[in-house]
Amino acid sequence: MLFNSYPFTFGFLPVALIIFGLLARSGKLLATAWFTILASLFFYGWWNWHYIFLFGFSVGFNYLWSLLLIPAADAPSGERSRRVRRILLGVGVAVNLTLLGYFKYRNFLVESAGLALGRHWDLAPLVLPLAVSFFTFEQVTYLASSYAGEPGTGDFTSYCMFIAFFPHLIAGPIVRYSEIYPQFNRNTRFALTVPNLSDGLMIFAIGLFKKVIIADTFRDIVDPIFTHPGPVIFGDAWGAALGFALQIYFDFSGYSDMAIGLARMFGVRFPENFDSPYKSRDLVQFWRRWHITLSYFLRDYLYIPLGGNRRGELRHYLNLMITMVLGGLWHGANWTFVVWGTLHGLGLSLNHARRKAVWKVPDAAAWATTFVFTTIAWVFFRASTFRQAAFLLRGMAGLAGSAALAHHYSIGAHDLTRIAIALAIVLFCPNRQAIMNYDWRNDYLYAAAFAILMAAATMTMANPPPFIYFQF
Repeated sequence: MLFNSYPFTFGFLPVALIIFGLLARSGKLLATAWFTILASLFFYGWWNWHYIFLFGFSVGFNYLWSLLLIPAADAPSGERSRRVRRILLGVGVAVNLTLLGYFKYRNFLVESAGLALGRHWDLAPLVLPLAVSFFTFEQVTYLASSYAGEPGTGDFTSYCMFIAFFPHLIAGPIVRYSEIYPQFNRNTRFALTVPNLSDGLMIFAIGLFKKVIIADTFRDIVDPIFTHPGPVIFGDAWGAALGFALQIYFDFSGYSDMAIGLARMFGVRFPENFDSPYKSRDLVQFWRRWHITLSYFLRDYLYIPLGGNRRGELRHYLNLMITMVLGGLWHGANWTFVVWGTLHGLGLSLNHARRKAVWKVPDAAAWATTFVFTTIAWVFFRASTFRQAAFLLRGMAGLAGSAALAHHYSIGAHDLTRIAIALAIVLFCPNRQAIMNYDWRNDYLYAAAFAILMAAATMTMANPPPFIYFQF
């Protein structure tokens, strides 16, 4: 079920809120929690109910395994006890990554091995379970929380709420148990309040508007050019690259806004996931603003365990490269994602080296360099083959030659205007956080803004396309 669909917006969500509110008002806290969990499972199974069993296995295994990791109050605190639990933690993480690897990377690894060996093996098609990448990462964070003995680990109901809660189940934000458990277990946890509903609905409306009105309109610019089986002219190449940079920003930041807004309606505050990343003046800043929760996950569960920047300069750069390459591969089972991650790893390494230098780049030049770099790197993220990426990059460099002809779709003045307007919104307009912090002194103005956003979005979301990050 998509957030940007009529069944969700006018069916699932209002029914879930009404029943949740009635149960919460009755004071039946456990019933309210389990209604939310079951409603979330219904939401997940709407796409393909068969994968409920896979999700159920993940939930059951990780909960039972986490019980082995929680430090017992009466257990010996010596090194042997910690070593055993550390081994168990590694096994638990390995099981989760094996599950992810089988469904997401089986075909990719077999095809890559066959290509290297000059062999070909026919494999049955395997449909990627929805959200497997995201809920696997959530399980890893829960196992780590259990190993650390954080408060609330071992509480089965709170654990199920943490993993299954539908606003973040499909595509994040990636939250930590320590962020969510206290919110699920406070005296006022189960209640519908006017402030939470009004803020949540507005945040949801802003995200829906981003997705439906802005992001989805770039598909007719991006898709025909990225799938064009030949050279691409200069203007079309840059138009498609810029169009995709804007499409993925409004698509995923829109999803994150909707997830944050939905959680707020139920009285839960999620961490922010975007903070105007295209205003960044270097890649270090970019990754502190783009998909923030993923950046923190990679930092805390990969980069720091590898040694971070504590083992010398060369090891620092190597750790950055490993983190970004694996982060790229996490996004998709294709070598193009590996190249995308490699580019960002190299870029981050250069950024860190420049920060240690005495010379300073002017802000305008630093912003332009960062934005152009990320736009070029997005070509590998969007292209399904290196051949497609090569056509786009040659066109962007003006090297396509006389073979590059305007094809059945070519970017015109109207498309360039749309790109310019969207880019102006990204660079000069307040982001969602700033809008929500604005002092809305007039409630009627607030209501009118919400009504306009929702009306514009809902009138144009028939046959909605899925979010870009759903494929990851």
